[in-house]
Amino acid sequence: MTKEEKYDFYCEEALSGKTKIEILFESEDVLAFYHTKPFWEKHIVIIPKKHITDLVSVSDEDMHIITKIIKVARDLAKDLNLEEGVQLLTNLGKFQDTPHVHFHLAQGKKIK
Repeated sequence: MTKEEKYDFYCEEALSGKTKIEILFESEDVLAFYHTKPFWEKHIVIIPKKHITDLVSVSDEDMHIITKIIKVARDLAKDLNLEEGVQLLTNLGKFQDTPHVHFHLAQGKKIK
């Protein structure tokens, strides 16, 4: 990894199995799990299994994966009774800490 490249936690740790995660949902394209270092009382991360650097770089061919992620967020919010005061958050481009598109499903008080 060069100095310019950022470490991809989701590919290197979560998807590889190196870091233990508590999985809430998994399909061929999408993985949802409790954040390993939560910022909110309820904090779930939803990612594509395919490496996509950021939301800005999603190709037209991969937009179906983003749609699946939104559906997973909706279903988890319903299943876990997170419908009140819940947020679905993401970052764009180089602002991300990890160069892998990901969404945070968050509810409750911020703990960090």
